[in-house]
Amino acid sequence: MIKAIASNQNAKITPNDIRQANLERACSEFESIFITYMLKSMRTAVTEDGFLGNNNESKIIQSMFDENLALGMAKGNGMGLGKMLFESLKD
Repeated sequence: MIKAIASNQNAKITPNDIRQANLERACSEFESIFITYMLKSMRTAVTEDGFLGNNNESKIIQSMFDENLALGMAKGNGMGLGKMLFESLKD
């Protein structure tokens, strides 16, 4: 995570801070992709048509919903996979 910069004008962001921020973002995005595939697998296990039906349009809507849900989960606390990955890869 990028460290907060105080009101001190002499504080500088180091290349290591940028690297850590990029690593944290990549770990969060990986967790989002993992959650998306998990949700997709869970949907295939359910045989009900649901309220949207079982046509191509509903599959697209469900896929978009799952991607956005996974992204929101990963940005929050998620499952902790991204944080564990980040902790094992940092420094």
